[in-house]
Amino acid sequence: MFGRTQQEIVISEPDIEAALEHLRALPFRGSLPASWDRKHLLNLIREEIGPQPKIDQCIGVAPGIFAIIKPFGVDLAGSGEADGRLQVWLAIRTAGTDPSRTSRL
Repeated sequence: MFGRTQQEIVISEPDIEAALEHLRALPFRGSLPASWDRKHLLNLIREEIGPQPKIDQCIGVAPGIFAIIKPFGVDLAGSGEADGRLQVWLAIRTAGTDPSRTSRL
């Protein structure tokens, strides 16, 4: 039986830095670790996306942080032909929950 080659997945350093900054600044963090570090964040992302992520899949990876799977470089002007890699984009929820200000849907 032939094994399937795992597709290379990359993540932008500015995305990592922004996510770490967000996690360190969370209010009401209670039981969250006092220090979010790079290795811990990358491990969370790897665990959540799994071995075979799908393009445009969106996954929650940490409080207010979502991973979106994209072909590498689709956000770059003149990126040319796809090179087969996948990229994880991190979307960060910039507004947090204010328990005293909610609206019923």
